[in-house]
Amino acid sequence: APGPGLQLRSAPLAPNACAESSRPAPGSVVRMVAEDERSGRRETLQGLVAGGLAAALGLSAPAHAQNLPQGRSVPLGARERGRGPEGVNKPELLPEGEKVNIIDLEKFLSKGQAKKIDAKLAKLEQDTGFKFRVLCQRYPQTPGLAIKDYWGLDEKSIVMIVDRGTSKSGMSNILNFNVGPAVDLTLPPVFFTRLRNFFGTAFYVKDNGEDVAIENAIEAIIGCLRNDGFCTDVPQDMKDMRNKKGFF
Repeated sequence: APGPGLQLRSAPLAPNACAESSRPAPGSVVRMVAEDERSGRRETLQGLVAGGLAAALGLSAPAHAQNLPQGRSVPLGARERGRGPEGVNKPELLPEGEKVNIIDLEKFLSKGQAKKIDAKLAKLEQDTGFKFRVLCQRYPQTPGLAIKDYWGLDEKSIVMIVDRGTSKSGMSNILNFNVGPAVDLTLPPVFFTRLRNFFGTAFYVKDNGEDVAIENAIEAIIGCLRNDGFCTDVPQDMKDMRNKKGFF
């Protein structure tokens, strides 16, 4: 059953800078950040991977989000709102054996790349307590709701969803994020909006490839989580490396 006082919310505006002051107090919310790149409009999405973020984390959605389609892991534009596939729950798509921190169903990464990322995410959790996980999928081929129990998602969790989407034009942003409320102290909603609009765009992926986009997005998040500062944007040194190989 949904927890009391918990709901989805859209990402608020924040200054376009990195500052160490005015940190927001954590709220009892879990959010999905998505932005329409043409209009700059922020939207609250009920869906995350499958069945929606609210269903995946056992939360309720506000009235204005209840009519949005479920089971989508790519941003919904105005034409898509109100339609879309139902959520799925496919635990059979989870990897067998020892649990891993990155599930790559689309083979965006080599085995070596995935192994390095897995180790970095494990070390991050050990050092900071933040549970950062990555799911590469192509809806509806996704574990969906099953990731909640598999990864034990909580308020200090970040799940980065990588999905090309189903757009024939190939213009979908490949990145989406499921972020727990305790992460707000270090990374506010606007950070994830700007991150996905830098590394997740079709233009960045075309120039660099999915693997570099994934690696650099992960590195930016890890760097900010380890930094004592308060990140609201992609670090400048990573912007300067826009067309260079990933950090891993």
